[in-house]
Amino acid sequence: MKLITIEEHFISPTVNQAYTQVKTQNATPEEKAKANFIADFIAKDPRITEIGPTRLAFMDQQGIDVQVISYGNNNPMDLPAEFAIPLCRQANDELAEKCAQYPGRFYGLASLPVADVPAVVKELERAVTELGLRGAQLTGTFNGEFFDDQKYWPIFAKATELDVPIALYPGEVNPLITEHYYQGAWSPAVTTVLAGHGFGWHADTGIHVIRLILSGLFDHYPNLKIISGHFGELVPFFLERLDENLPPQLTGLKNNFADYYRNHVYFPSGMFYDAPFQLCLSELAADHLLWSLDYPYVLRDNTRTYLTDYPIDEALKEQIAYQNAEKLFRL
Repeated sequence: MKLITIEEHFISPTVNQAYTQVKTQNATPEEKAKANFIADFIAKDPRITEIGPTRLAFMDQQGIDVQVISYGNNNPMDLPAEFAIPLCRQANDELAEKCAQYPGRFYGLASLPVADVPAVVKELERAVTELGLRGAQLTGTFNGEFFDDQKYWPIFAKATELDVPIALYPGEVNPLITEHYYQGAWSPAVTTVLAGHGFGWHADTGIHVIRLILSGLFDHYPNLKIISGHFGELVPFFLERLDENLPPQLTGLKNNFADYYRNHVYFPSGMFYDAPFQLCLSELAADHLLWSLDYPYVLRDNTRTYLTDYPIDEALKEQIAYQNAEKLFRL
């Protein structure tokens, strides 16, 4: 059985160096530490910068046939336009070039300079039609704004026109939210994890998807496809309650909340826990479930065997393992 993992990552050392220089200008010590953290991570674990033999060796060992790769931390999309436009272009060029060296093993998602929406539309078209990338990612929010704001809708219009998905991946939580929700009688290190990959950025991204639905985005673009990782970033657990309490009579939308969620959102795994997996199997459409690892931030020995050993029928396993991804990304 083929296995495609779709939430895997890469960082360009040259793009990251330029990003860090911009972010550390006139920055506080805390901001400088955050910007420099990834440079330290790259020095300790260069797998994040490599798309080649080392990555392939891991994939072959784990029985992974294909990775769909997007940019990792310090994504240049969150920089001012004068920096974001050339650096996103460079990141996309590098990713496409590396993927092309190993045809059939790697595919990429574009980074987008969201400070300039017309530039985003132009870069998304270039990335898909000229570079062969299979969609794009939006990481977190931008300047505290969620992308349900209508000024960002041309991004989704272009994705719909190109018939490619937009992956809505976690990013750093707004500092005010971190202070209010996640700081407390524990160490700064605990706050960082709690506000980030422990809980906070998952909740933030789940709320982002909820906002996209309530904004009416999918009524305007009924063929738009969104990817929401980590089994839906907490939302599936509350899907029935959201559906019950936000009916069309209240929202003004054409359909029920859950209809948009099930029809427009795709769900990579990224977690290897039985309860959320079973919840997604029961709540969501089988043809919208995908597989992922989060390489190289997460390295597991059961990426393949967790799915192959799971007590579901073989046809469903094949859908999740590769068929849904092949259809979504037109591989």
